[in-house]
Amino acid sequence: MPSGTAREFQNAARKLGFLRSRQTGSHERWNHPDGRAVTIPLHAGGEVGPPLFFKILRQLGISQDEFQQLR
Repeated sequence: MPSGTAREFQNAARKLGFLRSRQTGSHERWNHPDGRAVTIPLHAGGEVGPPLFFKILRQLGISQDEFQQLR
């Protein structure tokens, strides 16, 4: 099953040029200069499961293979 941690998603977003714009509770909002945005949940180092994993990848605009390389 594909999964990833919040830190891995943060690293991937940073490498793709996203900048953290705000945090509300346990969720961070990252924006890209081209208008894309992604919300990354911060849940104490826990793994993000498959449904949310794929939603975040779609928001980042990358494939699962690209995410593996950016981790």
